[in-house]
Amino acid sequence: MRRILLAFVLAGHGAAGSEALAAEASIDSFEWLSRMERLQAERGDPARHVHFDARVESVDRGSGSVTMVHPEMRSGDGSIVMPRMHMTFHAIAFSKLRGIAAGDVVHTVIGRHKGAIMVTEIRKLQ
Repeated sequence: MRRILLAFVLAGHGAAGSEALAAEASIDSFEWLSRMERLQAERGDPARHVHFDARVESVDRGSGSVTMVHPEMRSGDGSIVMPRMHMTFHAIAFSKLRGIAAGDVVHTVIGRHKGAIMVTEIRKLQ
């Protein structure tokens, strides 16, 4: 697996590949797994996410959550199925809610993160 990852790093970085190779070769398996989990949380499997537009009802920065009325939704793999409702979602990171306020119309991406349905991306629409 490490050889595949290193080949990927070399192909993606061209001349800087030797520096990336040295950096990647020095990580242990726990650090590598942590990086992969972080990337999966950020990008995730598109079939397991739902994109929708909604109006924000409230934002609780203390708990990292946002309340909104979302449309009926279904993920591509069927793991997320919900009717239209008023719901509070937690964000995967507090920083995702920066600049979001009650009354904003937002484009939101939700997905499963450690078993919970959470906001993975949110941005204001103009």
